[in-house]
Amino acid sequence: MGSVVPLFPEDANSNGAAAPNIIAALDIGSMQVACLIGERQKTRKGQPASVRIIGHAVQLSHGVKAGVIVDPLAAEHAVRSVMSRAERMAGTQVEQVWVNLSGGFPRTRTLTAELALHGQAVEQCHLDMVAARALAEFDAGTRLVVQVAPAGFSLDGGPWIANPTGLVGDMLQGRVNVVSVDRGPLRNLEQTLAACQLGIAGMLSAPVAAADAVLTEDERTLGVLLADIGAAQTGWAAFADGMLLEAGATPVGGHHITYDIAAGLHTPISDAERLKTMHGSVLPTALHAEESISYPALGEHGPAGWQNTSSAELQAIILPRMEEILEMLRQATAHLPPAARQRVVLVGGGAQLTGLADLAEKALQARVRISGVRTIAGLPAKLAGPAHATVAGLVQAALKPDAQGFDIARQAEAMVAAAGGYLGRVKRWFRESF
Repeated sequence: MGSVVPLFPEDANSNGAAAPNIIAALDIGSMQVACLIGERQKTRKGQPASVRIIGHAVQLSHGVKAGVIVDPLAAEHAVRSVMSRAERMAGTQVEQVWVNLSGGFPRTRTLTAELALHGQAVEQCHLDMVAARALAEFDAGTRLVVQVAPAGFSLDGGPWIANPTGLVGDMLQGRVNVVSVDRGPLRNLEQTLAACQLGIAGMLSAPVAAADAVLTEDERTLGVLLADIGAAQTGWAAFADGMLLEAGATPVGGHHITYDIAAGLHTPISDAERLKTMHGSVLPTALHAEESISYPALGEHGPAGWQNTSSAELQAIILPRMEEILEMLRQATAHLPPAARQRVVLVGGGAQLTGLADLAEKALQARVRISGVRTIAGLPAKLAGPAHATVAGLVQAALKPDAQGFDIARQAEAMVAAAGGYLGRVKRWFRESF
């Protein structure tokens, strides 16, 4: 996503400390909580940073609904349990984690500004200035800003590039992506982690994190839309020219399919999830219409409490909801540039339905692939599937935090403090820069 614009340089790595050797990522979802602990590997100068997974754990989530913590004690217990198991495997204790942000209705806004250069060569201070100018009139209202990331620069109306430092021009234009969330869900997440004696090392929205685990550099450059079909919602992030263009979410996900199955077949929710996972399909009905599936009836016990359905009947329940998910995704991203919609990469637990790639290609009119996690040393095969792209991406993001934009989750209190808040801070810094 380009080099960092140090909007508030006094806060970033002010103590000059070296990057930590131990990296921990925590994905708190509506269906599961997953933790990966990695050890930074020694690399030669000029080589990209790498990590080896030394601890991992996954368990069912509790106290989380639609990506939002609704029962702090249950959520705390789930986080403590998964962290304890991962720490025992890694042989180390974690104090800070990179965490995903899926609740609180994450919203991305792209801001632009210009700065006259009068034939000067671009320096870092110019990038700082144009970014601050873009942010100066932004008002988050009651929402909290959790990430500020540069989204490209242009000289004299030329192409958008990640870093124009050293180039000469008369007018510098800059774009900045600002990710904000509702105040309550973020506070509840922070409090839950604090109760587990965990600090936040970094925070990314789920689809942006997943992108680090599954996308290639060519996809980011040519344009791609990543869609993370989670349990409660479908998050998306669009990229082009190697940079994040926009991210968002629609409020329907894989758990809605599970509920449809449970209601339609009169079976417990846990068994509906099993039916979806083991037999779920959106293939044409004729390909599997004769297959018979046994499942328990809701509220019944013993051998008499089992009933049968056909694959065709199960598919008839799943297909309309998945078509709705894809249509909502299409509508939410219709305003994006064509380059960012011509290729789609699907991840998340809901992306594992048989036949989904073909269905999505028709619904989205794009080339579609279902992606697992690209190779990470030490990552077990069971955690390399589409359902774990977010937690794996958080590990990758932690290796290069400067590429994620300036993460200001740690400054959430300062941003809403009475003394000026975020907007006032940007304006003060902007005036001082000039």
